[in-house]
Amino acid sequence: MDIILPYTAQPRQQVLHRAKAGNILYGGAAGGGKSIGVRWDLIDFCLNCPNLFALLLRRQYQQLRNNHIVQMQQQLPKELATWNESNSEFRFYNGARMICRHLEHEKDVEDIQGWEVHICGVDEAAQFTPYQLNYIQSRMRLGDYRNFLEKEAAKNPKILPFLKRLPRLVMGSNPGGESHNYLKDNYVTAAPPEEEFTDDDGRSYIFIPATMRDNKYIDKNYEAQFRDLPEFQRKQLVEGDWNTVAGAYFDCFSTLEHVIPPLHLPSHWTRFRSMDWGYRQPFAIYWYAVADETPVLAKDGSTYKFDEGTLILYREWYGVQPAEKRGWTMKGLRIDPEEVARGVLEREIGEQVAYGVADPSCWRSDGSPSVAQKMAEEGVHWQRASNERALGSTILYQRIAANKFFVSANCEHLIRTLPIVETDEKKPEEYLKCGYDHGVDSVRYGAASRPKVNITPIKEKGMKMPSLNDLMKPVYRDTRNWI
Repeated sequence: MDIILPYTAQPRQQVLHRAKAGNILYGGAAGGGKSIGVRWDLIDFCLNCPNLFALLLRRQYQQLRNNHIVQMQQQLPKELATWNESNSEFRFYNGARMICRHLEHEKDVEDIQGWEVHICGVDEAAQFTPYQLNYIQSRMRLGDYRNFLEKEAAKNPKILPFLKRLPRLVMGSNPGGESHNYLKDNYVTAAPPEEEFTDDDGRSYIFIPATMRDNKYIDKNYEAQFRDLPEFQRKQLVEGDWNTVAGAYFDCFSTLEHVIPPLHLPSHWTRFRSMDWGYRQPFAIYWYAVADETPVLAKDGSTYKFDEGTLILYREWYGVQPAEKRGWTMKGLRIDPEEVARGVLEREIGEQVAYGVADPSCWRSDGSPSVAQKMAEEGVHWQRASNERALGSTILYQRIAANKFFVSANCEHLIRTLPIVETDEKKPEEYLKCGYDHGVDSVRYGAASRPKVNITPIKEKGMKMPSLNDLMKPVYRDTRNWI
C-alpha cells in the first residue's frame, strides 16, 4: 500500500534534512517553518531506522501538545505510528519510538538522566537554559544501537545514509530567550550560515537561518501581526535577527542595514583610528574613512553611495583570546604597547591616517612611561578621546539611527558585541559597562571625535519583504528524496 505523508519539505527545510552535522540549529524568523521541519526530521528517521529512540522536547507542555503531539496524531497514519498516552510516545511500525517531553524547570533534565538518545529535536531551543541544552547534548549517543543498525543497513542499504548522520541533535528556535547568547555564540557566529564546522572534540555543527520568505504557505498578512511589538522583538521575529536583544542600547543597529561588504575606499577620503586600551582585558582598535558623496565599489561588485560625513568603519584589530573550543573569551592578549604600535603601523602601510583617538587611561603613569608614550616612541601617536560617556553614546546612537555609520563585514567583533550591549537602567542615556564593551567604547571615542554632521532623525523604514506566493495546498510524498 502506497502511503502519502502530509509533508513536503520546502527548500530551506530540505537543507535541514540533508544536513550531515551532528548538532544543528535551524533558527531565525517566526513563520519560517522551523517547528514543522524539526518534527518531520525526527519522523523521517523514525520511519527509516528500526528501533530508533527519538526524543522531541519543548519547554512548556501545552506548547508541546498543541504544536506537535496533536499535529502528529492527525497526520501520521495508524499503519505507520500509534500514540501511547501513558508513556507520551509514538510507536512506529518498525519498533522506533518517539518520546515527547517538556522540561519546564531546569532540574527536569534529570528525568532524562541515563538515557541513550539517538536523535533529539528541541523546539524553541532559546527558551531552554544553556545548562539544559548542554545536558541534552550529553545524552546523544548510539551505544550498541550502532551495531544493530549497521546489520540492518547491510540488509537494507537505504538505512546507511541515516546511520551516517546519527546521533543527531536538531534544534529550531527564534532569537531571544534564555539561551539567545548561548546559541548565537555556539552556532550563529561560529561559522558562516550553512557551513559545517567541528569543535576540538570532533563534534560537528551547522547553523541554518530561517526567514518568513522560506515558507510559501504562510498567511500574506502574517508579518503585520508583529508591527506593534517592541522594536527588538520585531527584529527578532520578523527579521530573524540574532544581533538584537531585549534592553539593547543600540536598538537602531541592524546587520541588514548597517553591515556592508568591504569597500575599495577612495584615497582622498579622510581616515582616522580609535583605540580602547587593554592588556589583561581586550583592546579594540578601529579604522574609519569619512565618506563624501563619491560612489564606491564594494569587493563583491556592488556599488554604494553615502551621505557627506558618513563614517565607514573598515578595519578592526580586537585583542582577545579565543575560547578553548570555539568562540571568544573576555581575556586580553597581554601584548605590550610597543608591539601593538608596531602592529598598527603594519596595518596602515600605504595609507594616510590623519589622527587617532584613544581612551584617556592611556596617559596614566606610575612613574614609568605611559601606554601613549610607549606607542609614540614606536611612531604611533594618539590624541586623548572625549570620555563623556553619555554624550559619546548619544552621538554614536544618532549616527547609526541616521544611517551615517556603517561597519564593514570583516569587523566581526564589533558586529558581535555592539548589538548586545544593554542600556544602563540607572543611567538610561548610557550603555551598561560590561566585559564585552571594549569595541563599543572604541567606536564611541571615534564617533565623538568627528565634527558634527547634519543628523536628522529618520522614520523607521518598513520591511522590504518580497511578496509571498499565493497560498497553495501542499502535496507530500516520499521524504527520502532529501538524502
